[in-house]
Amino acid sequence: MDAAEINYDQALSEISIILQTAGYDCENEEGVVFNLSGVRGNKCIIVLCSDDMNVLQRFDMIPYTINLNGSKTRCDKLIFSGNTVFRPKESVLWTKEELLAKISAAAEARIYRLPFDIESVPSFAIPAAAAPSSGFDYDLMLPVRIDAAAAVRVAHQEGPTILRMIPYWRYTYTSGGEASYKGKVVAFDGEGSGWINAVNGLETEFDTEAVPVAGELDKDADIVSPVIMKQEVKETITASLIKKLTKRIRLKITAGDAIFAEEKEFKPTEDNFVLKIEKVYIPVWQVRGNKDIVEVNAFTGEELSLPSDEGCEVF
Repeated sequence: MDAAEINYDQALSEISIILQTAGYDCENEEGVVFNLSGVRGNKCIIVLCSDDMNVLQRFDMIPYTINLNGSKTRCDKLIFSGNTVFRPKESVLWTKEELLAKISAAAEARIYRLPFDIESVPSFAIPAAAAPSSGFDYDLMLPVRIDAAAAVRVAHQEGPTILRMIPYWRYTYTSGGEASYKGKVVAFDGEGSGWINAVNGLETEFDTEAVPVAGELDKDADIVSPVIMKQEVKETITASLIKKLTKRIRLKITAGDAIFAEEKEFKPTEDNFVLKIEKVYIPVWQVRGNKDIVEVNAFTGEELSLPSDEGCEVF
C-alpha cells in the first residue's frame, strides 16, 4: 500500500481499540509529536502514525517518560507508518500486515472473551534488574479475600477451580455550577460513583468496602478482556449524568391580575462535572462440579446466581 493511500486517523482509531482490548486506558494527544498514549498499571505506550521521515526520526530518537504512581517510568514507543525507508532504533514498527493481524486478534478476543496482549512491544516500564520474576503484572483490582478451598465450600460441590478476573469500569464524579432564569437559580452540585461491567455493560451499586488496590494479576488466571471500551462507557455515563442532573422547575409569572405557570428545564453540560473512569478487575472463583459450574466472588465470598460475564452484577 502506498503511504498516500493510508488513512492515518482510521489507523490511529484501530490501534486505540487494540490497546484498549489489551487493557490500556488510551487518550488522544495534541501538541506533542505522538498521537496517542495508553497506560496500564505501571506501563505506558505512546503511538505515532505518520510517514514524515523527520517526525519519525525525532520520535524514535527522543526518550519519553511519564510519572506513574509516584515514580518516573520510561514509555514504550509504537509506530505505524507507510514509509518504507524508515527503520526505527528504539521503537516498535508495525507494518500493514502486523496491524491487520493485531486488529483481527483483538476482535477475536473481544468477541470470544479471550485473554489478549501486545506481545511484540518491549517494555521499558521496569528496569531489567528490577523486573519481578513472578510473572505478574500491576493493575487495579479488588483483592482476593477467600481462597479456592473456601470457594469450594461456598459452592457446595467438589471440582477444579479457576480464578477469573472480570473487568469493571469504576467511575466517580463531582458536579457543580448553576444556571439561572428570570431570577431563579438552580445548582448542579453533587457527587457519586458506580461500577459498570466492562463485558456486558450492566451497572452495580458501589460497595463502600470495595476499594481498588494496585494488585498483581496472576497470568495463570482467566483474565477476561473488556468488550465495552472506555470511550463507549464514558459516553454512556456522561449522558446518564446529564439526565440525572437535569432539573425541571415550575415558575409563577404575574401579568396584571393574571398568574401564569411556566415550566423550565435546566440541563447541565459536560463542563459542569468532572468524571474519572478507571478499570478495576473483580476476582471470581469458578468451581466446576460434576453437573454444575458455580462462581463465587473472591472478594465478598458470595455465590453468584449468574455467570459473572453474562448479565449478572458481581457484587
